[in-house]
Amino acid sequence: MIPQNFKCLLCNHSVASDKIAHHKQHIPNGYKYAILWPEYNPLTDYCYDIDVPIYNSRVFSKALGVRKVYILDEGNNISGSMKDYLVTKAINLAENNKQSIFKIASSGNHALSLAIQTRLHGYYSLIFIPKSSMKTKYLSIFDNTFVIALQESTYEDVYRLSNQINVSGIFNANVSNELLITGFQPVARQICSLSPLPSHIIAGVGNGTYLAGLTWSFQHTLKKLPKIVPVGMKGAFPFENAVKYNQKIYEYKNYGVDEQCINEAIGSIALESYSMPQLFHALKLSNGFPLGGLQNSDLRNAYLLLRNDENLMKNCVIPEPTGIMGLAAAIKHKEKFLGDDILLISFTGHALNCIDSIKNLAPEMMTPLTIQLNKKNRNLTYVHHMGAQNILDINKRTPLEEININIQNWLNKVLHMRS
Repeated sequence: MIPQNFKCLLCNHSVASDKIAHHKQHIPNGYKYAILWPEYNPLTDYCYDIDVPIYNSRVFSKALGVRKVYILDEGNNISGSMKDYLVTKAINLAENNKQSIFKIASSGNHALSLAIQTRLHGYYSLIFIPKSSMKTKYLSIFDNTFVIALQESTYEDVYRLSNQINVSGIFNANVSNELLITGFQPVARQICSLSPLPSHIIAGVGNGTYLAGLTWSFQHTLKKLPKIVPVGMKGAFPFENAVKYNQKIYEYKNYGVDEQCINEAIGSIALESYSMPQLFHALKLSNGFPLGGLQNSDLRNAYLLLRNDENLMKNCVIPEPTGIMGLAAAIKHKEKFLGDDILLISFTGHALNCIDSIKNLAPEMMTPLTIQLNKKNRNLTYVHHMGAQNILDINKRTPLEEININIQNWLNKVLHMRS
């Protein structure tokens, strides 16, 4: 593969794709963050067709006082979230390098997407996840995964742990791999086909790769970029402070509010956001702005408004709490938008991926979801059920050597099965 050029967002140097690892070794925290921006045209990269519907909601446009509201239903992806774009890109890159084993740290959707898609391709996944994640019970059924479940941990804890495990031959599918940001071209192309085009794109963020990736694609296709509007939970959205203090990396030591007020949006409450330099750059390019301050009660208000849209409810376009953050922010901060604005709100993940949180926040949604849940369970019949056999429960005192031995034993089994 011909090396492509990237711009380092921290030092402004140009870096060839085959020199990225070397460059990041010399940048403080470079190994942890996505700090590079692709400088090449997406026409030289790959794209594929997707089946992700975009709805027009008159209910929402009336409630928000804007010209039009599009709803992008990322829950229609294979794994039920927009993380499929990252995973599809990772698999594409790994196949070019003859690799078939992947590593990821996740609080849920990214891990679930990797487990499903590698299973469909006959590949293998090493997954680091907080033991408390609601997705752990789903991951336990995949025979192609080895799950390291860290007790009493945050996403940042498992991300840090995954970076301490360095096993050769495993493809890094974490967001710190800058090659993955170009994977959002398929959905960007679909957005570009809308008429009229959106003036704003609003989505809840965890790391921020999604909105950054869309902006990179728009940069080469649209004369005027839609303003990106990253959304976060109160006291758990370090990106808004990065913008406030004009810093490309900003980290919290603790959440700024009682976690019980924000805990339902588990995929987006953050102390650190590992694509922050990319998202910061995308915000500047698009002249966008962040919206924070959300609490669980705001998410519930968004679900109550969603119930009034008969078309979305009929099609079970019901997002998980992280996925409805964009709508919740538009309601809470509707004074930020003008009457002629055209909003595209991304429902980034489906409620079926986080059913317990829906029961807590909006039990009114459970009737249509139960029907969809039964369909989903039937669709998972291709998976070989493994139960807890592929999950290693550890705590923060477990020696790295012990974890490495368990991973190596799993890799030996994988290599034996492949031979």
